[in-house]
Amino acid sequence: MPKTSTASWKAYEQQVFQLFREHYPNANVQTNAHVKGRYSKRKRQIDVLITEETPAGTLKTVIDSKFFKRKVDVKSVDAFAGFVDDVGAQRGMLVTSRGYTQSALRRAFYGPSDLELDILDFAELQQFQGFTAIPYKGRNAFLVTAPLGWIVDATRTEGRLANMYRRGLNVEAAIEKKEFLYINFWDRRADPLTAEQLDEQQVAWMKLGSLVSVSHRPTIQRADAVTRLRIADVKKYGCLEVTGFLEFRDVIFFAVLLTPQETQRSNIRRVESVMRQALPIEMKRDNTALITKIREQLEHNLPLSERARLLREAGYWYRDMDQLSEATVVLEESLLIVPDGADAYYTINELLPVLAGVRDSKRAKEVMSHLLRLDPTNPTVFNDCFKHAAGWIERRDMLEIIDTLRREHSPNELVLANCDFYAGNVLTVDDPASARRRFTAARQVFRKLLPANHTVFRALRLAEKQLH
Repeated sequence: MPKTSTASWKAYEQQVFQLFREHYPNANVQTNAHVKGRYSKRKRQIDVLITEETPAGTLKTVIDSKFFKRKVDVKSVDAFAGFVDDVGAQRGMLVTSRGYTQSALRRAFYGPSDLELDILDFAELQQFQGFTAIPYKGRNAFLVTAPLGWIVDATRTEGRLANMYRRGLNVEAAIEKKEFLYINFWDRRADPLTAEQLDEQQVAWMKLGSLVSVSHRPTIQRADAVTRLRIADVKKYGCLEVTGFLEFRDVIFFAVLLTPQETQRSNIRRVESVMRQALPIEMKRDNTALITKIREQLEHNLPLSERARLLREAGYWYRDMDQLSEATVVLEESLLIVPDGADAYYTINELLPVLAGVRDSKRAKEVMSHLLRLDPTNPTVFNDCFKHAAGWIERRDMLEIIDTLRREHSPNELVLANCDFYAGNVLTVDDPASARRRFTAARQVFRKLLPANHTVFRALRLAEKQLH
């Protein structure tokens, strides 16, 4: 340790303590704590000890303040990992006054133990932010905390209510590295699947587009939720997909992580950290002012496309408040005004989740047929139908929709091939022989119409492997 005044050292420690006390207002944050080591059997001094009560039990985080003139190196991290383990903590953070080497940071993030470790420069600690968020969907919301070394990005995207990734990256870089995590919910009030059933449904969906190998492993336990952890090796991803489920009475929380094979151990710890600390929150949304403003705009003489867009927007805000009947009315009006083109496509993709919420399968099948007719040569519309049908529309009903479309477009070979390919995917579970015939028919047509390197041929090979 360099020569430095006791006053400077104490001031530094106090600043670190104050910052963590601000960041963990609901935890017990102690400075200069003393704990008997589990292995050393002697008292160990801890600069800052954070104790939190989570649904999965007590979570202890150790903060060690290093007032060095040199960067923290790998040896320092090795020693710190042993210290954290000895005092019985699950997480540890080194705070340094002079930075750290990249190898030290990699050692902290990807060490072989089950500890969560991180290193922060004091200047970074002063900007410590983005570590918690409250993603929401309808009535459901959760307070989520990022694992050590990662941040929460609460930007909502399709299918992702929040993203988490390593500090210093952005979401695009994290996705490119195949090392990021996202959060989503399943509303059990709309569809009372169990976590096991949702797991099976998701795997079936993945198998439509890739060869998938799935395993499950024991994970953290919570008194308030059923927990489940799935590890899927999805060939087209080029990495593992690890999903942690928390099944509550009214909602299933799930965290989905992409991770390279070689760092799966440390990254699975991060999924479990998110599962351990996620807290359900009842959230009431009030979008009345937004909807009133839209209603006022609709009183003017507007082009049909603009009216359809505004009605679609109102439908979104109604759905956000879980007012599904009101959402259905405005979205149906939007589709009636502009039944074709891009506007209809966007409206249908907003309407189908609402119909799923009110369990109107009859109307949903009509709307899915409408969606397919918008552009039956485009596989995107088929994929959208499968996505919206998953878990609540029967396979035989999907097959009927596809075969009806096939009959209507019998002169168009590309439509017929698309129908055969997607019908084959529907038949894979119940009638593999018929599925194989459909795939063969689709391939014969695709070979005439598409180049040999087209992605559809890879999709066909993967689909046929699922039959074996």
